[in-house]
Amino acid sequence: MEVAIGFRQYMIHLRRGNSIVLAGIQALVACAIFAAATSTQAAVNPGISFDGAADVVGLVDSALALDEASPIGGGEITIPFDRIRWHVADPEDEFNSYEKHYQQALAGNDKAEAARRTRIHDRVGEIRRPQQRHLSLQEAIRTTLDHNFAIQVASYEPAVDTTRVVEAEAAFDATFFTNVTKNIIDRPTGLQIASIDSDLLTSSYGIRKILPTGMSVSGSYELDRTKTSPEALRTLNFTGYNPQYFSRFVFDMRQPFLRGFGIDFNRSIIMLAKNNQKVSQHAFERQVRDTLRQVEEAYWRLVQARRDIVITARLLADFEAIYEYLLARQQFDITPVQLDATRANLEQSKADFVARRAAVFNAEDRLIALMNGGKLDLGANTEIIPDDFPELHRLVVDRLGEVQVALENRPEIKEQKIRVASAKIVVDRAKNGELPQFDLIFRTTSDGLGSNADRSFDELSRGNFLEYIVGVEFSAPIGNRAARAVSHRSRLQYSQAIAALKQTFEEVILDVNVATRTLNTDYDVISPAYEAAEAREREVNSIVARAERKDINTLTTELNSRQSLAGARRAMIGAMVEYTIAIADLERAKGTLLQFNNIIIPPEKE
Repeated sequence: MEVAIGFRQYMIHLRRGNSIVLAGIQALVACAIFAAATSTQAAVNPGISFDGAADVVGLVDSALALDEASPIGGGEITIPFDRIRWHVADPEDEFNSYEKHYQQALAGNDKAEAARRTRIHDRVGEIRRPQQRHLSLQEAIRTTLDHNFAIQVASYEPAVDTTRVVEAEAAFDATFFTNVTKNIIDRPTGLQIASIDSDLLTSSYGIRKILPTGMSVSGSYELDRTKTSPEALRTLNFTGYNPQYFSRFVFDMRQPFLRGFGIDFNRSIIMLAKNNQKVSQHAFERQVRDTLRQVEEAYWRLVQARRDIVITARLLADFEAIYEYLLARQQFDITPVQLDATRANLEQSKADFVARRAAVFNAEDRLIALMNGGKLDLGANTEIIPDDFPELHRLVVDRLGEVQVALENRPEIKEQKIRVASAKIVVDRAKNGELPQFDLIFRTTSDGLGSNADRSFDELSRGNFLEYIVGVEFSAPIGNRAARAVSHRSRLQYSQAIAALKQTFEEVILDVNVATRTLNTDYDVISPAYEAAEAREREVNSIVARAERKDINTLTTELNSRQSLAGARRAMIGAMVEYTIAIADLERAKGTLLQFNNIIIPPEKE
């Protein structure tokens, strides 16, 4: 299935296929890590080279799709999925199973358990909204790609910079020009006539163009109409045309041979504009990648917050049951100090529940704010129910292979390489600017004269009167300090861009190293966290089963054990969420998070 998500100026295609896609506990996890033989060199700096491995190293770790009947985990430890769901249940699980467990407690005449179930149900119900919306991670990603404002803002930049490329190319477009002037002359003179009284009308029409070599050419047709007063003509005994029409066709060329010469120099502005367009395209890719990473984290933080509210509600229900038992025995063996201490802890737990309830609402709002659309908005009173579960398969990675992939795919490296190339272009332009001006000038003119415009043009077309001008123009600033300063600055900026490229490579390698180490660490925490939760639950059950009488010491021990159990469960869901986020962080560090989610951004057409 293919879903095309379009913006007004850019297009993103989201494809779902057979490639690796994180889709919750039902996903097929297959990880192929390889380091291919490559040799990457900085765009314009022969002094920097980045050589890949000579051999292809492949490691493949695949796992079957997870369902509730199959164990999960790595190494010798297996974790039954039903136990995980028991320790870290979603509020929806509590709502769906409440009636069943409540009736079972009543049937067994266990009023305490029935009251406990009711307390948990009521507490968890505080996050319930009038409307519910089940949401998968891929649905959240689709909605974000379609509606996120930050992505929409960034999507205009490649198109904007494409117009700048066209603007730079337009410098070589031909230009039509025209000029019409009328000049009335009436001035005194030292000749026999009292004054010069004439009417001059001048018009010109032509086309000029700049060629890639730097040559400027123009061709124009000029027509002058001159009319002299009769008194002046009689005084001068003038018997020529009045008015007289003078036509000229002028072809003009100017070719620089030093400053401003060459195709590379004159097209460098276009190349800079194209490089800027590529940078903005990579920046757009980064924005999509970073937003996608935020969506994934927001989604899993909501999963964690919702399950945390169930853990806290269970603990609070047990706390209230113990406090009520102590309150009933305060006339026998419970002192006021003991009761007040338990009451203080109970109220503190209630305050903690309020904070964790707010965390659920905040997590929902953050996810909705990133999606910016669909059937969810910040003004709607809708509960988001995540359908996906954190990833629990071990992802085997090869650090060197991951670094190689990152060096080939991170848009930051691609951007910086383009900046180095642009800086080199600026250096070449600055070197050209240090040269003196030495231009060759050529002009030819065909003239024609007549009593009207037609006759004047006929005379011009015969080619009887031709003029030629050939010359050179030379100029050089004394000291040439401005051009030298510009050239020196461009070389400094070029060196700065190379240093920034080296820094980017180091940062990318660091990101991959940290992400790889975090991925392995977070996964290794899951099994101990699960075993801790199991052990804490056995501890609680043992205390409850072996207690001969519920005195204050036994109840305090039980309460402390239940608090430790809640902490172990929080640590377990936290480890699962952190591991799932670490997978996204590793893909982001490699620059392949979009490919990991089958998101394809086609390049902007030039």
